[in-house]
Amino acid sequence: TMPPRHGKSEVISKRFPAWFLLNNPDKEVLMTSYSGEISYDFSRSARQTFLDYSDLYNLELDKSSKSVGNWKVAGHRGRLVASGVGGAITGRGFHVGIIDDPIKNRQDANSETIRKKTWDWYQSTFRTRGYPDSTQILVQTRWHEDDLAGRLLSEQPGEWKVINLPAFSEIENDVIGRKMSEPLWPERYSAEELTRIKKD
Repeated sequence: TMPPRHGKSEVISKRFPAWFLLNNPDKEVLMTSYSGEISYDFSRSARQTFLDYSDLYNLELDKSSKSVGNWKVAGHRGRLVASGVGGAITGRGFHVGIIDDPIKNRQDANSETIRKKTWDWYQSTFRTRGYPDSTQILVQTRWHEDDLAGRLLSEQPGEWKVINLPAFSEIENDVIGRKMSEPLWPERYSAEELTRIKKD
């Protein structure tokens, strides 16, 4: 969990899927976000990263399956499928399933209807797509105690490894070695800027 605009999607959704498929060309990745359009943007970046490094791994994209919503590694089973939360992923499995910001903003997070819809989608659709021993990655900004992350930690205690990177460190020597109250990315968001945003 991280605050907005701090690079979580850049690492998890735009770069990691390409690295994973380059190193595991017979595995399948499912990537989702709060909208199909956002998921496709992430997939487009991941696909380009795959192409940028594919020669090093002697791999290429399957010419018959290389759309942003569904691209495949030529000669292998590996593929990436992208969809919005609530979108149609029936028939698609994953070895790695990524949910990147399942809820758009605080306004949506405050809606009990949207939170319930997201949870129902996760239970009935997303998690049922995982192969045995698959991995799920949820990366998001926390907007509400009962958002998807909160519900998962409540309903599935002990099943998730939690990495929480708040805008300001809340403990001394946190997981990335920050001092108490030190900003997460001071080169981009100074302490003064973060404080102003928090007040707004």
